[in-house]
Amino acid sequence: MKNRKLKLFARPSVFLLIALAFANCSAVKTASRGEPKEEADFTESPTQTLNAWQVDFEEDFSNYLVGVEPESLFVLDGAYAVREESGQKVLTLPGSPVGDFGFLFGPRVREKTLELEFSFKSERKGRRYPSVAAGLGGVRAYRFRLNPAARKLMVHADDRLLAERPFVWEAGVWWKARFQATALSEDSSVVRLKLWPLTEEEPDSWLFEEESDFAFKGGKCAIWGYPYAGTEIHFDELIIRSKES
Repeated sequence: MKNRKLKLFARPSVFLLIALAFANCSAVKTASRGEPKEEADFTESPTQTLNAWQVDFEEDFSNYLVGVEPESLFVLDGAYAVREESGQKVLTLPGSPVGDFGFLFGPRVREKTLELEFSFKSERKGRRYPSVAAGLGGVRAYRFRLNPAARKLMVHADDRLLAERPFVWEAGVWWKARFQATALSEDSSVVRLKLWPLTEEEPDSWLFEEESDFAFKGGKCAIWGYPYAGTEIHFDELIIRSKES
């Protein structure tokens, strides 16, 4: 009789284990059904699609013959031509004559966040330094200028100086610039800038980030070289990106 009671007592434990196993199985199936749904929502989200960066222009000059002026650029002034630098084809502005020489490139991007990325390299000669500038939205929009002689980095909106930062440039190494502008409203926008040597990782934070009352509408991108040191200025890896603001 005692043994029978023990057997009867053990049966609910078996039933309980079966019930728990069934519950766990149902939970696993429910989670499995949910996974594809969550993945589909992420990949098909309109917000994800609209906010994705689009590459509008990319040029590394590798497909051009040495000595030619690239057809992908609209040169405003200066004897820009493809040269070889350390075995790589780059765009080069000669060190003579001295002056300011620029070019436009890429499509006219309107009503979007616009970003320009490029790399450059040059040398100093004694106390003389070259200078480099870049613009977003054409010649008279957002522009930054690196002035190594004054150890300054300046950002302008049209011809108005927004701000300047102390900056020490190192000659003889490749630098990377990332320049970005976003319209916030009809009469305000924000401009951002990073500038770092290619021997280092890209910094997480922006070197410059400033909101202004400048009405940024977009447009073409531009780059200028100022060979004040009488040395060549090399440019490479020009990339224009855009996305919905």
